[in-house]
Amino acid sequence: MPSSPPSPAAGKPSPRRSQLIVAGAVLVFLLVFGELWRRISQAADLRGLEHQIGAQVTQLSLESDRMATLVAGAQRDEAVAEWARNEGRMILPGEVLVQPIAPTAPAESSEPPQEPETELPSWRVWWEWLWGEE
Repeated sequence: MPSSPPSPAAGKPSPRRSQLIVAGAVLVFLLVFGELWRRISQAADLRGLEHQIGAQVTQLSLESDRMATLVAGAQRDEAVAEWARNEGRMILPGEVLVQPIAPTAPAESSEPPQEPETELPSWRVWWEWLWGEE
């Protein structure tokens, strides 16, 4: 059998099929681009969080060093003795502890108590305020 020449329409895809392929390719591109954009945004957020946590770590490290210095200073014999004398109210053998005591009651005065002023009626207070004393 003799072979027939291929028809021109058999080698080319139909316009409808070409449009579907292009639409599918655009859809795949948009999905990939959207996912890429989401991941870039997420990476930027993580970098910001990394800088924030790094600053906190630095601050806490400085605070830890300061506290270690305070603890080391407080464990010195001189610091312990100073605290014992000032805050702990402790004394060395042979010393006498003197603690001032605040008076609990007011001292009696030799002056006779003054008579309380008589209270004026409110209209009289206003009268004197507006027109002066008579």
